[in-house]
Amino acid sequence: MKVTRLETLRCGAGWRNYNFLKLSTDEGIVGWSEFDEGFGSPGVGTVIEQLAGRVVGRPVSAHEHIHAELYCATRPAAGGVVTEAMGAIENALLDAKAKALGVPCYQLLGGKLRDRIRLYWSHCATWRINHPAFYKPAITDLDGVKAIGREVREKGFGALKTNLFAYQDGKPQGWRPGFGRPFYPELNVDKNVLRNLRMHLEALDDGAGPDIDLLLDLNFNAKTEGYLKILRALADFDMFWIEIDSYSPEALGYIRRQSPHPISSCETLCGMREFLPYLREQAMDVAIIDTVWNGVWQSLK
Repeated sequence: MKVTRLETLRCGAGWRNYNFLKLSTDEGIVGWSEFDEGFGSPGVGTVIEQLAGRVVGRPVSAHEHIHAELYCATRPAAGGVVTEAMGAIENALLDAKAKALGVPCYQLLGGKLRDRIRLYWSHCATWRINHPAFYKPAITDLDGVKAIGREVREKGFGALKTNLFAYQDGKPQGWRPGFGRPFYPELNVDKNVLRNLRMHLEALDDGAGPDIDLLLDLNFNAKTEGYLKILRALADFDMFWIEIDSYSPEALGYIRRQSPHPISSCETLCGMREFLPYLREQAMDVAIIDTVWNGVWQSLK
């Protein structure tokens, strides 16, 4: 079974688009995967189109060989959107291969390990605050934050993960200086940021109750000293983990050794070479591997 065509498809999803790769074969089997261009990764679809000529005509089952060849062809600019494009291609190949064999994809990866996993509500409160036109009911005050905490518990989630917010006159707004909103490139963490964070987490915890774990995603929104300020300010909270993005494995390792809470990281890394210094530094308690970016087969490595 050989690849005959790669198509990138998009659909509107409110405040952003969802992007998909359709991989067609000469036996009529279609492999699908998803990729993202809406958050820091413009041009993934263009890279897929540029690489398609090296994939069409190749056996679907040769996904490791195809990935190795694509890496050779893109080695001078490896990583980033190039890796994300290769990840989308790999995942579509795996989907088609599993369909041809008549098995779930997990059978290609050594078989499933469990039938159930815990779930956390990601971006909890975040989308209803930042995109109220698309995620309802809108959250406009701490009562709304408490309410979504209760909703987490009532819907059967075991944990929730939230983000940073600034409260002005009681109304929350997203605090994402690492992404230019607001545009404070110095990334300083002052007492107001700390007060707002504690207030937000207290409201969520109050609504969710004692049996729901709290997770916090800080992204790239501070520097080393700022992350340490936040960790010290939250020392009395029972946090499941705090997620931090840093381009310095040494800095992240230093943060982890000072932290009263488990540290998760690495969701923006591409390929084993980028992960290695973080693992060597023992920079995180939980390594988050983005299988959409890296490809599921490569992520296993």
